Amino acid sequence: MRVLFVHSGADLYGASRSLLRITTRLHADGHDVIVVLPYDGPLRTRLEENGIATVVQTSLPVVTRPSVQGAKSVARLLRDIPASYFSLCGLARKFRPDVLHTNTALILTSGLVARALRIPHVWHVREFFSEFPRLWRFYQWYMYVLADEILCISKAVTDQFHPHIRQTKIRVLYNGIPENEFSVPSRLRVETFRNRFDLNNHFVVGVVGRIKFGRKGQDVVVRAARQLCPKYARLRFVFVGTPFPGNEGHLQDLQAMVKEYGLEDRVIFAGESEDMPVTYAAFDISLMPSALPEPFGNVVAESMAMQKAVVGTRIGGIAEQIEDGVNGLLVQPNHPGALAYAIELLLNDEALRRRLEENGRARFLERFEFEAFFKNLIAIYHSVLRPERASHA
Repeated sequence: MRVLFVHSGADLYGASRSLLRITTRLHADGHDVIVVLPYDGPLRTRLEENGIATVVQTSLPVVTRPSVQGAKSVARLLRDIPASYFSLCGLARKFRPDVLHTNTALILTSGLVARALRIPHVWHVREFFSEFPRLWRFYQWYMYVLADEILCISKAVTDQFHPHIRQTKIRVLYNGIPENEFSVPSRLRVETFRNRFDLNNHFVVGVVGRIKFGRKGQDVVVRAARQLCPKYARLRFVFVGTPFPGNEGHLQDLQAMVKEYGLEDRVIFAGESEDMPVTYAAFDISLMPSALPEPFGNVVAESMAMQKAVVGTRIGGIAEQIEDGVNGLLVQPNHPGALAYAIELLLNDEALRRRLEENGRARFLERFEFEAFFKNLIAIYHSVLRPERASHA
């Protein structure tokens, strides 16, 4: 099978890591894959290291917050559509894909190309559009017309669609995380990480994800730390991740808050991690403290894969992964007191922590491991193939 992917970024966070996993497995299984990206970046490097062909198309129109704020920004976004359309058409005619897979909801031209060339089109939706209700009222029908199948990464994501679209073209397909990506690392590697940040003999609360002040909830964690640190000298908080390029102010605001509260020796900013199993293994508990709904929240599934007790907010895709008190704890978003209570509970109740770890690992294997996800994705590809393409896919 030949699959052409179009993606909206080149970082190595949630949607990009999912794309890397999918394309790497397709390539390993003998399928032909090309990935189109809007710019160069670490994702392209990783794809090409894994033998996957990439094309950078700088004209690719990607819907972002800045691109839809103001008439000039919208005009620039629309201006790129013709160049992107003809460039993608040329690539598709040359590659002759059996399926075109648009990996996020943010790309304007791939669906048009799929319709024009009669290529089966799978559109993967990994975003919420609640901030743009007027845009979404029309855009969801644009997707409906141009997609053969719309994949949503959680039930929460499907709920934003019109009921007719949900009933006719949408499937829920939770992200799949390969078990072998999160095997237990050696004690030496974990100790090296903990030594690097002076974490040995401390209880470590970890937060993995983009630094987004007010959205990802890192500021809520700092406020919870302010409540807990005077009571527990061995408590440390570790933030793993960086801001999106251009949003460095989010990190600066968070660091200023840490300084204001006098927590510089208790809150560690670890930056990016190239070894996530070691990172998770160094934690005692893992937080997913998002203040706004996550479409899925890979960090939850990854934490459970690493058998770490996880605390998440009771919104979006996070609440679909965690059963409160069974395989993790759920707290209200943007509530430092509730988060502090959950952290303190796990710090003081080792038996509860171990039970959540074991149940979380079992839930991961049952619902979020990659093999079942990949099998379902291949079945979806075959379901949209037209007869003339199905014979050689």
